[in-house]
Amino acid sequence: MNATFTVKQQVTNDMIDHNNHVHDAHYNIVFSDAINQFNYEHGLSLDEREALDYTLFTVEEHTAYLAQLVAEEHYQITIHLYDYNEKSVHFFSILTKEDGTTAATNEALMLGIDRKTQKTAPFPEQYASQIIAYYDNQQLIEWPKQLGHRISISR
Repeated sequence: MNATFTVKQQVTNDMIDHNNHVHDAHYNIVFSDAINQFNYEHGLSLDEREALDYTLFTVEEHTAYLAQLVAEEHYQITIHLYDYNEKSVHFFSILTKEDGTTAATNEALMLGIDRKTQKTAPFPEQYASQIIAYYDNQQLIEWPKQLGHRISISR
């Protein structure tokens, strides 16, 4: 299958900062929204979360800014699964400009949460089976150097 979940968007004027490009916080919003959309379409829609009394929490994320995005520019976010277990999923998302330039990457770790106990819990079967299928069938890529990157100052 090798299908990859992709969200296509356009930069809006409200995303632009005083430097005339997308404000850093908006990158995190669009990455978060894309991952939410992925989850909604893979067994954890808002209605399914309500029925299951289950949700996902982001517990860690890292965004690397690699190129500027400006007003009205088109871009896409591609979602990859780097790893998962019975109650955690490690997303790696790539934001690409229309010309193919990688503008940003985002790494996010999410945990499954039982809403009754507010504690981690295994994924519901409908989500777990889709995560496994997506992971097994996603397009293989060479993981960018931003994956697992440690912030440091060059010496």
